[in-house]
Amino acid sequence: MRTHGLAVIGVSVFLVATDAPPVWWALVGLAAGLVLVAELANTALETLADHLHPDHHPEIGVAKDVAAGAVLVATLVAIGVGVACLLR
Repeated sequence: MRTHGLAVIGVSVFLVATDAPPVWWALVGLAAGLVLVAELANTALETLADHLHPDHHPEIGVAKDVAAGAVLVATLVAIGVGVACLLR
């Protein structure tokens, strides 16, 4: 979460430096928000799973992997938006 937070700050500085139009602020903001929401949902699922079943269980491991995959997909989408903003 800290890494994503720092990335949001870095992207905001970039948007200010390039005087990006409001539509890019909105797109980048939505993409960054998507990543943060995915990260929070992943953390919530992992915390709940660890509380309910502290021992290793294969099905819980799959659920955690899928939630982490959602964070990865959200991050890749955000990177795509960032690259599109760069190439505008």
